[in-house]
Amino acid sequence: MHKEAVRPKMAYRLLNPGCVVLVSAGDGDRDGVFAMTWNMPVRKSPGTVALLSGKRHHTYGIIERTRELGISVPDVSLVNAVYGCGTTSGNHGVDKWERFGITRQAPEIIRAPLVEQAIATLECRVEQVVDMGPSALIIAEILSARAAPEHFTPGGAWRFDSGLQLIHHMGGTAFGVTSSVVHAKLPKD
Repeated sequence: MHKEAVRPKMAYRLLNPGCVVLVSAGDGDRDGVFAMTWNMPVRKSPGTVALLSGKRHHTYGIIERTRELGISVPDVSLVNAVYGCGTTSGNHGVDKWERFGITRQAPEIIRAPLVEQAIATLECRVEQVVDMGPSALIIAEILSARAAPEHFTPGGAWRFDSGLQLIHHMGGTAFGVTSSVVHAKLPKD
């Protein structure tokens, strides 16, 4: 198959990470939320995630102080809110929750609110932060997780038979969706 050269600074898009999530933090007085594409699971037990955040994000400052964060998994119905939360700074007093029509959901363990309209939520405690210059790699343990049963099976798999569409940021205003599952088969010997 013929392949064209891709500029190294754009090559990360070839490795499109998992679905976009909304990351939230709160300290009881202030809270914030922002969209994050660069996230991934890194360990099953204890459940651990890694997130890459710019240090200038308003919400990152709260995460740094509280050592807690919420992760809310949106579906395609929240794509405009996700884009807005990812392109609007909370550093200037903007309440992104109100501006983009997302509702604060009370957490079970942490102080950070979660997104009520999300199809899944995770409450996390920061275990380690790796300094990467203007960014920080946040490694956090999952303390609690909840998912809408119509979209996630008790066995731990997304259900696309209900019309679920997870969103992936492709750059700018473009998002892709995951909306089905395919099953691989090995050739018979």
